[in-house]
Amino acid sequence: MYKVLLIDDEFKITEGLTQIIDWTRLNCTVAGIAYNGEMGLQLIEDTLPDIVITDIKMPYMDGLEMIEVLNKMASPIHFIVLSGYSDFQYTQKGIQLGINNFILKPVDEQELENSILATITRIEARRHEKAKLADLQAQSMLYAALMSKQTLSDDTPEELNRVLPPFREQQGKPQQQSGMIQDIKKYIDEHYTENISIVSAAEHFYLNPSYLSQLFKKKTDDTFLNYVTNTRLEKAKSLLQDTDLKVYEISSQVGYKDPKYFSKIFEKKIGVKPSDYKLNPYS
Repeated sequence: MYKVLLIDDEFKITEGLTQIIDWTRLNCTVAGIAYNGEMGLQLIEDTLPDIVITDIKMPYMDGLEMIEVLNKMASPIHFIVLSGYSDFQYTQKGIQLGINNFILKPVDEQELENSILATITRIEARRHEKAKLADLQAQSMLYAALMSKQTLSDDTPEELNRVLPPFREQQGKPQQQSGMIQDIKKYIDEHYTENISIVSAAEHFYLNPSYLSQLFKKKTDDTFLNYVTNTRLEKAKSLLQDTDLKVYEISSQVGYKDPKYFSKIFEKKIGVKPSDYKLNPYS
């Protein structure tokens, strides 16, 4: 089934959507509900949904700000945005973010169902293309291995085993989970300045994003997103303390292209604004 998240600061809206839509008939399940964009980001990492139905205007972080963050992380999620007649300027921004599914409030049940079905069609098309590409890559790597007279055994290069998971499972010993977590942490430490996400990390290690997320949480008692955030903020603290760089320059160097969002996250996690921390890092 397709996992759907509902994000709206009005309880009656999310409650109503869970009841008026026959989710089972659409082959969907409501995997969670959030009431603002910040809650939505955390819930998205925890549940890895296929579709997010979100309002635009919400406290702390609105729907479009949330989508913008996820776009920067190369998230594959499909969005359906709920908007009012007065949200025209937000709708324009949404179009710039690549959103083409807008539903006017009050929500019409049939219109929303049609939008969900159209979204599912796009998801299936994308999955089909990815599957074809993965098959071609696997065949190519297998051919290269055979041509170079390499055998799929315990001595097979680690990268080849990762590209060919079915052969790895049958012929080679799978990588130990603890070692995998260390590799993932190393990957984060080396790429935290980039737009890394659970999806990009999963693709790098040739793992299922859901499996990587659950494994990381199980082994570290922390989420992937939170670990990335803490890694970035620790580096930011060091730069604020030891350099003369401006806050916006530090924001860019630790992977946040939007200085305002960086400042918001920094203050939420550290307890003070970056500018105040720079003046008195030991307070």
